[in-house]
Amino acid sequence: MANTVLYPGDTIGVIGNSANAAMLVTTARKMGLRVGAYGADETSEALQLADFKAVGSNKDSDKLQHFAESCAAVVYDSDQVSTSVVKFLAQYTRIPQGSDMLEMMQDRLLERAFFEQLNVNIAPYATIINLDDVYQSINSIGYPCVLKPIQKEWSRGRELVIKTQTDIAKAAGLLDWGTYILESQIAYDREYAIVVARDQEGNGQAFPITETQSVDDRPVRTWVPAQVDDAVASEIQRIATEVAKHVNYVGVFEVSFYLTSSGAIYVKKIVPAPSETGYVFNAAANVTEFDQHLRAIAGLPLASAKILTPAVTAAFTTAQLPAMRTQWQLKPNWQFTFYHLKHQEADDIMGHISVQGDNIRPILDQLDDTGIWSNDAAVPEEQGPTSAS
Repeated sequence: MANTVLYPGDTIGVIGNSANAAMLVTTARKMGLRVGAYGADETSEALQLADFKAVGSNKDSDKLQHFAESCAAVVYDSDQVSTSVVKFLAQYTRIPQGSDMLEMMQDRLLERAFFEQLNVNIAPYATIINLDDVYQSINSIGYPCVLKPIQKEWSRGRELVIKTQTDIAKAAGLLDWGTYILESQIAYDREYAIVVARDQEGNGQAFPITETQSVDDRPVRTWVPAQVDDAVASEIQRIATEVAKHVNYVGVFEVSFYLTSSGAIYVKKIVPAPSETGYVFNAAANVTEFDQHLRAIAGLPLASAKILTPAVTAAFTTAQLPAMRTQWQLKPNWQFTFYHLKHQEADDIMGHISVQGDNIRPILDQLDDTGIWSNDAAVPEEQGPTSAS
């Protein structure tokens, strides 16, 4: 692929409505690029910050075409963006991220086929079409397990955790929506993630490994440096390198992992876009994931990411805002980032805090002492040597 360079003054488009969209707009403008943003809500943060905005829906082909033709390249902000929109835009402008990886990671069967091609550990699963399939598969999958629609966009409110045989009957109504997978729930000790930037020639540049604490599959806290055994770190880096070799994609992506008490590593998922776990590098590193993403998109040499200071990010929801207002007045070492997203529910993430320090444990203890995240899972204790499988 020929190296196509964007220079200051060239126009880049941003599409999507996650918190990443505004961060991409801000970073691109800081680089000297002219930025357009496309979305249905003209009051959204990304559209407000852009040099020009295009207001339209995902089905408005005329507006999408005009937006694409106004940009030298377009980037999408998250793994939630419609692949059909990305494919449509690609007829009229460059989409360096492409649609292949996005489409693969939005379909759980395609995603698992890709992981199996790479010969990496994933949670045992079975394809489910009807209730009989659940009963027949449960012996090999085991309890607890979770029933998930193959299309990730359908997941909200349509997943079912199955802990005993009596729970299976609850799946009858869900299966009317289409094909599902039944997946074993891995009992894990720690979660790790690695963010990798892939340039236009296919070269990769990885950020340092992050450690993450999730609740309901959503990252709540992320920190660097991660406490990770050398053998585990090597395997995580090897898998990330293999992913980069086998995808047609330019920009940053995240690969996340579970580590079990026996040292087995399971791939959790890939995010083909800047990720929430990568926010920690805004506070910790010499380059952010948004800088690196746009450097790759613009055909610039990738920076070598290094940790300058230990740091933790912790997400907060709309319901936690009163508690955050209290801490606003008390914590001199907390940096607040608000996403300014519209129409948020009580459990929607509305921002995060970043905390720097000399080492991670006192920062995590300070967060625990506030009681704000008291319902979250416990932070892992100090870890001894482990081995990768």
